[in-house]
Amino acid sequence: MIFYVIMHKATGFLMPQAKKNRGYSHWNPAILNNKMESALGIPRLLDTRRKAANVVSQWASQPNLEVRRSMSYEGSEDYSLDSKPDGRTKDDLAVIEVNITGLPEEARF
Repeated sequence: MIFYVIMHKATGFLMPQAKKNRGYSHWNPAILNNKMESALGIPRLLDTRRKAANVVSQWASQPNLEVRRSMSYEGSEDYSLDSKPDGRTKDDLAVIEVNITGLPEEARF
């Protein structure tokens, strides 16, 4: 069974599955505070090379965003997005083909 994973070339970390309520734009193992999270994640598996290439393009086009929430004394909320460009490019990532073997013949997906 063939799948595709995305590897950060400089660190060798694989893009992890997204956590609940969190996408992939935050993931950049080149930044020190993301390295531990990158090391512990289950790899994101994609079923076609095209989907993996699209993920790489999307990741490279997204800056690292931080949502800030503030509340006034009157109880009104205000949200703002802070963009922190971190120099990411498509060349930072590689699409790797992986073959999962050893599954029983009756296993289905």
